[in-house]
Amino acid sequence: MRSALCSGSLLALLHVTPCLWIGAFNIEDFGPKKSKDDFVMNHIQRELHFLQIVLRYDIILIQGLQDKDLSVTKRLKDLVNKDSQHFSNILSEPLPLSSSILKFWTDKERYLFLYRDKKVTVKDSFQYTAKGFDRPPYVVKFSSTETGKEFVLIPIHTKPDHAVKEIDALVDVVAAAGKKWNNNKNIMVLGDFNAGSRYVKVKKRNKKNDWDDIPLFTNKDFHWLINDNVATKVDSQQAHDRIVVTTEMEKGVVEGSAKVFNFRKKYDLNQAERILFE
Repeated sequence: MRSALCSGSLLALLHVTPCLWIGAFNIEDFGPKKSKDDFVMNHIQRELHFLQIVLRYDIILIQGLQDKDLSVTKRLKDLVNKDSQHFSNILSEPLPLSSSILKFWTDKERYLFLYRDKKVTVKDSFQYTAKGFDRPPYVVKFSSTETGKEFVLIPIHTKPDHAVKEIDALVDVVAAAGKKWNNNKNIMVLGDFNAGSRYVKVKKRNKKNDWDDIPLFTNKDFHWLINDNVATKVDSQQAHDRIVVTTEMEKGVVEGSAKVFNFRKKYDLNQAERILFE
């Protein structure tokens, strides 16, 4: 099973300090079974692996969360707030929404944002419901508590075999967010795009280049902060995870700050310790 690294971007809202760290993390099918495994959770708590990952950021998107009764979310939130941190959360309904799609899925996933409520507040949110996604984005508008500047985060975790179709449809989500919130152009799309060449084909000989038909990639109003040559999966040299920003949002991103955080290398995790993330 693929295991995600953690990608993040240092965001300075319209060059106004202080800066905000924003990240995305796919914890791969994390549900009650893993959450209730006291050995795993206590070990992670003791070694601060999961906690240290979250505490690097002011806003972090968690993907792969399977949580029907919100017990897992509560457990994770209690963990990060144990030492008097101030993290709040906002999360989507279980996805996919369609019952016709659900019959092919054993578990639904939620998008979860954990955020430092002393630095940012949630102003509004909406669930994108138009066709085109297996796990449609749950769009959230945040505001800096110190500057009052507002910005929009659009999470995405594509289904691998539908990656091209779903990445293609992301421009419609960006447009919907801008229309809903008075033409707000401070927008970031982040998450597991499954954008490696295994699913999004690059041109080789006479084969079609999928990127040529993806407006989020070809439109110069969008800027990809994680490039093709950056490995975002432990067992792959491809960039599945991406961060894409609008031109207006790019003005506030500290140059060169969008990087992949290899938590396994940082914390020297052995195979047994990787259970939480695999």
